[in-house]
Amino acid sequence: MSTFEKLNKINGFDFKNPINAKQNNYAWSMAELGDYIYVGTGRNVPWIVTKLLSPDAEAPLLISTTNQDNNAEIWRYKKDGSRPWQRVYKAKTEEQINGFRFMIIHAMPNSTPALYAASLSFQGSVAILKSTDGSNWTRVGGDIKGTSSRSMVSFNGMLYVAVLDEAIGGNMPLLYRSKDPEFFDFELVFDPEDSDIDPEKNPIGGINNIVVFNKKLYVCISTSQGIEVWRSNSGYPKKNDWTLVADKGFGDALNDNAMAVGVYKDYLYVTATKKFPLTLLVPFGADMIRIDKLDRWELVVGGLPIIPSKPSTGRRNKALSGYGSGFFNPFNVYIWQVMEYNGNLLAATFDHGTNIENLRDIVLLNKEIIIDRFDEDVYKLLIKIYDTILSLFKKFHYPKGFDLYVSKDGIKFEPLSLSGITTSNNYGGRILMEGSEGELYIGTANPFDGCEVLRADKCAFERYMYNHRKVNYDDSLFLFKRRVEMMLEELVIHIRTKGLLKEKK
Repeated sequence: MSTFEKLNKINGFDFKNPINAKQNNYAWSMAELGDYIYVGTGRNVPWIVTKLLSPDAEAPLLISTTNQDNNAEIWRYKKDGSRPWQRVYKAKTEEQINGFRFMIIHAMPNSTPALYAASLSFQGSVAILKSTDGSNWTRVGGDIKGTSSRSMVSFNGMLYVAVLDEAIGGNMPLLYRSKDPEFFDFELVFDPEDSDIDPEKNPIGGINNIVVFNKKLYVCISTSQGIEVWRSNSGYPKKNDWTLVADKGFGDALNDNAMAVGVYKDYLYVTATKKFPLTLLVPFGADMIRIDKLDRWELVVGGLPIIPSKPSTGRRNKALSGYGSGFFNPFNVYIWQVMEYNGNLLAATFDHGTNIENLRDIVLLNKEIIIDRFDEDVYKLLIKIYDTILSLFKKFHYPKGFDLYVSKDGIKFEPLSLSGITTSNNYGGRILMEGSEGELYIGTANPFDGCEVLRADKCAFERYMYNHRKVNYDDSLFLFKRRVEMMLEELVIHIRTKGLLKEKK
């Protein structure tokens, strides 16, 4: 896809140190300030995810590196190309910051706009960094308990930060706000441990995403019964003043995490990923719903539910797009980003198919841990499934790499790329951003080479949409994916029969 220009000639940015560059394997966040775009990296993310199985878990050589350094970095690029990529921040070892998961521009009234970056750290406190010039960064906002933030919004003069108490999901609705955290420390919108908290009037669960829609703040939470979407009842969210909009995983209780949110025309789009860590071991396609301004939701992408549920807020319909989960691909385990661009709705995925060899090797290396968390039959089934999938990949020439889909009406989607745009090692379209001059930026997740940043101008992208050679899966690939789905269904039946969807404590 020559429409896109690769801005970093060296994957992972660091042309002076290729070993360090590879460790910048996720372009985890992106923002624009002045003449530059900024990228917050995730360092050795697959290695970190492997450690979520157990601190003793081992990572295979495919995703390991020498001289491992998990200290996150922020890089910037001058948009006119007159200066090379420059590292403007490097976390110190004692900070234990492994990545910057979200970036945003915010300014309180009568103030200079500033760039904020939110960290991932397992030390129990989230760092929010602020910069007004992109070169000097200062930690602000006081003590923010949790591990990371996947989402921030600037809303009615306040900066809101959704904080997780786990890597993803969790149980605590930690929603903070401040006019400007340089001067006013972050405060909780409501304390989930207050004695007068009404669970019927507050979102109670880990907040994976927040977004402004219809002049209200919407939050997406994880619960034991699946994703829920709540909205504030006013433009100033407060305790016991929220409305439940969608619940119980949109009709599939295994839908546990909202990976992406985006507003398109008169709808809020929310994507749903299955329960962790199961979906990282077993590929299940992601779903997508949309919500209108009257709080009515409908399924846009999704198939038959794996664990059927009965939402109190609506009924799971046949997908409007005609696409099953993952756009008919079980390996699209995340729809990682949804964003309006030039009148179109874009959706970028995480193609776990690119990762199957890694998954098999992780399970092989950590046999006892897998058996302890699940059982030996699950271990054997996983190895059987992975090896079968790898053989089928070769037979059917499966197109690895993230998918990029486009819709002109929010219902009918078509793929623009099924193979990571520039390389199949780009397994995720991690971040989408529209620049101030109408450019489209894509930051990728690539654990094999290091992340990439891609750019297309508006005219070039529009020409490509109208003139591109249509890409799609042929009939043989549909048969292959159906065979994979049948194997996964066998594994789900086994797991449910033995009550193993919940991890062993």
